[in-house]
Amino acid sequence: MKKLLLAAFPVALFSAQLQAGCKTPDLNGTWIMYQSNLAEQHTGRCEINVARGAFTGHCVMGHHMEFDVTGTASVDKNCSASLQMDFSGGSSTFDLQLARNKLVFVGQWSNTFGTGGISNGVKR
Repeated sequence: MKKLLLAAFPVALFSAQLQAGCKTPDLNGTWIMYQSNLAEQHTGRCEINVARGAFTGHCVMGHHMEFDVTGTASVDKNCSASLQMDFSGGSSTFDLQLARNKLVFVGQWSNTFGTGGISNGVKR
């Protein structure tokens, strides 16, 4: 019986790790994000550095507009993430879903100018 319990323990531990939920520190690190709204010809790429629920970064929209960004980032135990991104003259809100591996996300965004679209990102 002891051998059976010892053999089952690593399996149970591994299973618990797979089922573990997300936490805001899972967002810590450098993320490369892409945004698009093809109907309005809006595309963008941002690189942000997240630490303890806050981030700073830089975005390039289209081929001609570049700006720095700051904001907040959080994720709940179900891996639903949100980012509030502020930049000179406006802000964007991101509603995202973090993948189980916590290295990629997909979701949608909207900004103060009435534009919105899809977003995805990968942790570097």
